Amino acid sequence: MKKLLARLDLSYLYALLGEATLALTFVFYITIARVLGPEQYGIFAAAIALAAILSLFIQFGLPTLMNREVAAHPDEAPQSTVLFLVLEGLTSIGVLIILLPLALILGYTDETLIVCYLAVFSEICRAAIMTLRGTIKGLGWFRTESIAVAIERLAVVAIASTVLFQTKSLILVIATVVIVRAINTIGLVYYLSRQVKIWSSINRQKLVNTLKIAYPFALSGVLWILYYQVDVVMLKSLSTGEETGLYSAAYRILEIFSALPRVIFYVIFTRFSRYYTTEPEKLPEQIYKGARLLVGAVLPAIVIAGFLQAWLVELLYGEAFLAAVKPLAILIPSLSIKMFGSLSEEFLVATKHEKKLPFILLGAALTNVAINSVLIPQMGAVGAALATLFSEVILCLIGLWMLRRIGYDYIGKYVSLIAAISLTIAAVPSLILNGMTVSVGIAILIPCSIILLILMQRNRFLARVN
Repeated sequence: MKKLLARLDLSYLYALLGEATLALTFVFYITIARVLGPEQYGIFAAAIALAAILSLFIQFGLPTLMNREVAAHPDEAPQSTVLFLVLEGLTSIGVLIILLPLALILGYTDETLIVCYLAVFSEICRAAIMTLRGTIKGLGWFRTESIAVAIERLAVVAIASTVLFQTKSLILVIATVVIVRAINTIGLVYYLSRQVKIWSSINRQKLVNTLKIAYPFALSGVLWILYYQVDVVMLKSLSTGEETGLYSAAYRILEIFSALPRVIFYVIFTRFSRYYTTEPEKLPEQIYKGARLLVGAVLPAIVIAGFLQAWLVELLYGEAFLAAVKPLAILIPSLSIKMFGSLSEEFLVATKHEKKLPFILLGAALTNVAINSVLIPQMGAVGAALATLFSEVILCLIGLWMLRRIGYDYIGKYVSLIAAISLTIAAVPSLILNGMTVSVGIAILIPCSIILLILMQRNRFLARVN
């Protein structure tokens, strides 16, 4: 029994437990929607979306860079933690300066503007927390990281929910989130400083050199968050507050299941970085392990979510949000293709090909904006969901094509086939929900599942790697 436990990789379990606490944040968002209604929730969602976009200028790619560098050089890299925090403080000043004119241009006024500012302050604290967690994950302390995540989210949800029920004020609720995250940041800095050395001398040259290294991560991060949040911002501008609220509700449900592939990427990114430095010949094996977990653990969850989506919307949000089922029926299958695109992107960043990633994301972001601008005025939340699906397909194809360009031609082609079959399987529940007969759905599911099982055999996956 001890030998069996020793062979188990508990890193994924710890990462899963940490991401499971995302349910607390989800419950918090649902509570806001139920207590304040679709219109107020639309204000909240629009402010959070804008803050999320600006958060990538604050982070400047530093949390991801910290994770990679500590994984590759665990003895020296943690000493740059405070340096990275100082840089995030400097970038935060620039974001706060541009926030007012940007918000006014986008039509964020009155209460929405106040909520925007508070949301940005919350993101400043979150950026610091993510950088500190990047150090922890890079060191391989996934149990510690999961505990830190749980403490933060539990404190935020418990205290802010109390304020919500007592005041029913969106402004006071977000202000509470800022205070709790600030206290959590201080506590995490204190804990980490007691375990490892997290500081070294700081000078202008070090700051400049770090920014030069980080800029591809920063550019990729900005394009990434623009890609995922622009639909909410465009809904706010091109459609109604109700449509924004409905789409946001559907996307929050999607994020529950998005946590599953994130768990895999948290661990596999560290493995990619470490093996690239020490044993690069074992990288194809790590790609296979990541793909196997995506197919074996995440895809079944996506299919189950597809069959339960109408029930989930009514259970979590109530009858007022039933129209959110339509965009959700499109968003859930998009996750099946997104996870393989993300696998290729994580590999590129971990193996120091991050300069290629901005070109991938730029193409996807421009495509997403173009499709949104056409579909949102005509179809509202459903149009935004379709734009997301089309963009995810493009993003995945470009990412896997780039994987082929850097020397993994066979794996790039092979994963593309797996991704296409996975999307077909994931789309069946939504097609049944929209009128396709169950018998036809089963006729698609069974052969596709058998083909996928054959493709995921280790010897086939790695047959031509050498």
